[in-house]
Amino acid sequence: MPTTPQQQVQQPHTMSQQSKLPRLPIPPLKQTISKYLESIVPVADSDLAALAETNKRATSFAKVADRLQQRLISYEKTQTNSWLEKWWFELAYLSWREGLCINSNYWISFASDPNAYGLARAPEALLPQNPDYIKGRIWDSGTYSEFQLRRAVKYIQKALDYKEQVYEGRIPIGMTKAGPLCMHQYNCIFGMTRIPRPGCDELRQDDKTLGSRTIIVIAEDQIYSVEVYDSAGHRKPDGDLEDELRAITADVAERRRIGELDPAVTVLTAGHRDRWATAYERLEKQPANHATLMAIQESLFAVSLDTTYSDPLDSINAHQQSMKCHGSRPGHNRWYDKCATFIFDRNGVSGYLGEHSPCDALIPAYMIEHVSEAVAQEHIDSQTVSAHTRNYYARVHRLRFVDVDSTVRGLIKEAEKEVEQAARDSVSRQIRFENYGSNWVKRVAKVSPDAFAQLALQLTYYRIHGKFASVYETASTRQFLHGRTETVRSLSSESADFMRIMCDRASSSIDKYEALVRASKKHQILLRDASAGNGIDRHILGLRMAYHRLDPLPGEKPLTDQEKEAIENFFNDPILAKSTNFQLSTSGLFPAYYLTHTGFGCVSAERGYGVNYIIEPKRIKFGTEGKTIQAGNGTDVEQFEATLRQTLLELKLVCEQSNQIPAGDLSRL
Repeated sequence: MPTTPQQQVQQPHTMSQQSKLPRLPIPPLKQTISKYLESIVPVADSDLAALAETNKRATSFAKVADRLQQRLISYEKTQTNSWLEKWWFELAYLSWREGLCINSNYWISFASDPNAYGLARAPEALLPQNPDYIKGRIWDSGTYSEFQLRRAVKYIQKALDYKEQVYEGRIPIGMTKAGPLCMHQYNCIFGMTRIPRPGCDELRQDDKTLGSRTIIVIAEDQIYSVEVYDSAGHRKPDGDLEDELRAITADVAERRRIGELDPAVTVLTAGHRDRWATAYERLEKQPANHATLMAIQESLFAVSLDTTYSDPLDSINAHQQSMKCHGSRPGHNRWYDKCATFIFDRNGVSGYLGEHSPCDALIPAYMIEHVSEAVAQEHIDSQTVSAHTRNYYARVHRLRFVDVDSTVRGLIKEAEKEVEQAARDSVSRQIRFENYGSNWVKRVAKVSPDAFAQLALQLTYYRIHGKFASVYETASTRQFLHGRTETVRSLSSESADFMRIMCDRASSSIDKYEALVRASKKHQILLRDASAGNGIDRHILGLRMAYHRLDPLPGEKPLTDQEKEAIENFFNDPILAKSTNFQLSTSGLFPAYYLTHTGFGCVSAERGYGVNYIIEPKRIKFGTEGKTIQAGNGTDVEQFEATLRQTLLELKLVCEQSNQIPAGDLSRL
């Protein structure tokens, strides 16, 4: 709900608590090693020899690692915000060379407008009995629609409203029982662009990008700059922006007709980063192309207008496919380097593509839910004329890529092949479980809804693949200054016991329920510790960096060859590698009505799944991505969906039987 003027006066500035936030702690060395050894017991499973070897390596490491710990403590004092921040940007994102499409960028689909008009329909619509009906398909109309452009303008305007709230400090400060949360990431959504560089990319956001009056609009890989504020800083009305988008789509259609479309440089942003860096260096040497690249970077966000549409019209699986990688032309018509891209297909179905490095998906998700709710309040009617500036004339400002040499054109073709293969190898699904949600979990299962979802996912994997998956769950460390995330190693000895008991036919419902409760309690401890900066993986990363990059402290005893060997044996331990090859990469979001699908790519291509979930009061939504059975060496997203549904229903029965709730009794919901 919008705040009243009185509330706005009373509300503290969004960033007013930043200076009071504690810094991300460096956990005690012994604590981290102890937690690590506990975490790898179910990873090793029955391989007792490997487990013994890991314990031996960890014991040797602990005897010499205090010197690395002291280096890390000393380094922390030299950093402006956090000992982790610079390394995290580099190692988690900017130095990663694989393409952003599917692998790194996340995608979100929005709830459709039930009053959409002028819809294109498939010439041969899928029927429910068709095997492809559930996953849907994408058609390309080659046209744009009035409703599409008008809905895009509504989102542009509401996103600008939100941007102004951020800049003016009117976003309420997030609070937990531990205190205020860091709000820095809200400043990283708008005017932020990733720039390709050989070996390690850069991020650009500065006064010029933050003060921008423009956005970019992409249609058929052609890029246009649109002023959303006039020279006096006043927002343009809806009608003027609608005229701008109509002029753009008319221009691109004419360019297509006469064969004057510029090369699809956009697809380079989707593919391998070093390829894009090579092309970027060549492009920026040409003055006009350099100006185009600067204009893209100095825009607030991107808007992609697609000519495609979904069949069936309400197919969420087809919708999310368009948001993930365009659908009919993978990697095209997006600038994957922009932190924020709003996408609109021919029928006005909309979504979002986020570049992950500057901020975690949670923060843009809050923005998107807020913006989508605001858009939903404003009815778009074919009979209603939007407000215009009198005598307004839309001026098309096309950002050209000219004199593109044969080398860059060849790199574009390479990128197209790479991204097309990545799209063929990727399988993503929206799983909507409608039988119950958090209300039932809390009242009947009597456990944490997040723990419940995590255990259901682990059990699903175990039933399909016959082994325990190493699990990553995102924990937010925003209670600390510039905090990002920590790994929750959700696979625990307690969750492993839970899975064994659930699959043991001799176990009673009481046995299964008690195992569920024990595993849930353990999970809550793991999540709490990780959120409090007492996780495992970020600290091990810090120790690794202290060994490889930080100089010995004054007076530090030099490491002997034997001590170096002990350190390297620990960091190179196969069990450590196995425990971080996350076959289940998971993350939960807040209950969100307007986010119909949320997805990201799996971490492990081989029998791996990326799962984002939203637990609502009466349903649970899972956005799942994995590879094809062939590309993923046994990954099976369709079987994962079927098994997850079966597992959730079985857990319901177990909990109701154990707590003596009659099946189907809705009084406890």
